[in-house]
Amino acid sequence: MIQLYQFTTSPFCEKIRRVLNFKSIPFEVNEVVRNKISEISHISPRGKVPAILDGDTAIWDSTRIAHYLEKRFPNPALIPDDPKLASAVHILEDWADESLFFYEVTMRLSWDQNVDQALPEFLATMPGVPAEQVRALLLEKTRTRTGYQGIGRKSQDEVIEDVVRHLTAIERLVEGGDWLVGSNITIADIAVAAQVGALAYASEVKALLPQYPGVSRWRADVDKLAPA
Repeated sequence: MIQLYQFTTSPFCEKIRRVLNFKSIPFEVNEVVRNKISEISHISPRGKVPAILDGDTAIWDSTRIAHYLEKRFPNPALIPDDPKLASAVHILEDWADESLFFYEVTMRLSWDQNVDQALPEFLATMPGVPAEQVRALLLEKTRTRTGYQGIGRKSQDEVIEDVVRHLTAIERLVEGGDWLVGSNITIADIAVAAQVGALAYASEVKALLPQYPGVSRWRADVDKLAPA
C-alpha cells in the first residue's frame, strides 16, 4: 500500500489525495509533525510534502507524484492523450501550483481577519505549541514569503481584484462543459480545485463564490469523482 506523508493543511497534499482516490489506489495517510519533518528525510530529502513511498520508491513534490501515479496507474487517466489538451492541462496545473497557491497563502494565512479560520488545522500539525505562537508564526512567515514572491506586497483590494479575475476565468472555462480541459476530469481540475478550496477559507472569497455558479457546480463534480 502506498504511504502518503502530508500536512493536512496543504492544498498540494489534498491534490495527491484526490488523485489517489480518483484512481482508487489504496493508500495510508501519515501526518507529519511540522517541526519533525527531518524524520522523513529518507523519503523526502528536500523536506517537502506531499511525499509518497511506493514499496522502495520514494517521490516528493505534488506534480512529480501525480505524474508518477499517472504512469504507474494509467487508468482512469488524468492526462489526455491529445498533445494539445495535455499541454493545456500542464499549463493550468502549473498555474494552480505556482500562482493560485500564493493567493490562497496570502488571503488565508497572512490576513488577520482570515488566519483564525485556518488556525485549528495548523495547531493539529504543531502539537504542544501555544495557539498564539502558531498564529504569530503563520502571519510572520507567510507575510515574508508572499512579500518576496510579490503578491504579499499588494493591497488587499488589489489581491481581491486579482482573485475576481481568476474566478471569472475558471467560470468561463467550465461554461457549457464539465471540465477545465476537454470532456473528462484531468489533473488540472484537481490542482485548481485544491487551491480554490484553500482560497475559500478567506471571508472575501466566500462572499464572492455565490457569483460563480459554474465554479460551484464544477467543484462539486470534482468532489464527486476525486474526493479529498
